[in-house]
Amino acid sequence: MISQLERYLDAAYVYRFSHSPNIVQDREDARRYGINCISLAHLALKDLFNYRLPPGLMCSELYADREHFRQVERLEDMQRGDLVWFGAADPKIELAEFVPQYEDGQLVNWTDFPVKHVAIDTGERGDDYQLLHSTYVEGTNVVWPLAEFENYKRYKKLYGITRLKNAA
Repeated sequence: MISQLERYLDAAYVYRFSHSPNIVQDREDARRYGINCISLAHLALKDLFNYRLPPGLMCSELYADREHFRQVERLEDMQRGDLVWFGAADPKIELAEFVPQYEDGQLVNWTDFPVKHVAIDTGERGDDYQLLHSTYVEGTNVVWPLAEFENYKRYKKLYGITRLKNAA
């Protein structure tokens, strides 16, 4: 794995669900306050491509963003730095039916959003695609093969793959 991503495999990065990109601006913040999957995606893309995303791009906003990202249609076309989106296989509201509701700039119906998690493609393959993510399961940042995600209700369904538009 390349060093820009390998540096996140450190037990000093403790998973904290609520520690989003508004709180976690850099690796020092992540070590001090904790990190979640969205913060990790923001930091990894900055390290890989020297591109800082707006901190207001949380899970639903980052997933839907087409100003900074484009959709990758096929799993076989995935490459290092792509964001891989997971969620509930049987959500109470289907993705196409989800309507975001905001109060004071904050998404208030985020629990209804079917997409629950993001991982970063490391570019490593072996027997399976290797994805870096921050997870409550292990309490820190880890690399899992793609097939491992389906073992967890929160990560059961692959919702899509997005690529930073200015990625090499």
